[in-house]
Amino acid sequence: MLISKRRSLALAGYLDRVVALQALRAIPVLETVLAAATFKKLNVLELGCGCGLVGIALAQSIPDCHVLLTDLPEVDELVKRNIEAANLAISSQVKFVPLDWEAPLPSKVQSRSFDLILVAECIYNTDSIPPLVDTLSALVQRSPKAVILISTKVRHGSEAMFWDLFEQRGFIQAAKTALPLSGEPGHGYGDSATQVDVYVYHGKDFRPTTSSDPVTKSPFGWS
Repeated sequence: MLISKRRSLALAGYLDRVVALQALRAIPVLETVLAAATFKKLNVLELGCGCGLVGIALAQSIPDCHVLLTDLPEVDELVKRNIEAANLAISSQVKFVPLDWEAPLPSKVQSRSFDLILVAECIYNTDSIPPLVDTLSALVQRSPKAVILISTKVRHGSEAMFWDLFEQRGFIQAAKTALPLSGEPGHGYGDSATQVDVYVYHGKDFRPTTSSDPVTKSPFGWS
């Protein structure tokens, strides 16, 4: 649990720096998606949300950010308690919907289009990799403009199956970076990690928004 929190906190902090345009490495595709929140609602979906830390943190940072957290039904009570305790930004909202990757997309997911899809620490179980890729493919068919943010730490070589299947479906890598993990590493399964890898992907039909003027300061009014 501690290592998961460390990784979630690292990803949440990274997104906060991207919003403030203070990330050490610029990722224009991701920055463009987040900057769009200045003139329209930002729709975010998180797969395998766990306690909901990453999606909730994003909704606390960005006004008019609508986050749909998804995971198996057993986390429902925990996630909803965390949502109730959150201090969300103006006009932002967070909701939870159970989503099993081996089942059809629930109606509340099918009926929405998403700008950003978060996938944090979800590929370590190789049995769940094919249905996860199927779910991502189904989501991007409905939201071709979506950017997918994946964070993970390799635990075993068989996780490479995810990237093989993912790219076979036509997903394209836009960027990759590594985030250092704060605190002392543990000694359990995957707990010795000192960094988490972050990937930005999009589908083959993705068309980025372009601008003749580079962004020189935070689109959210922060310096």
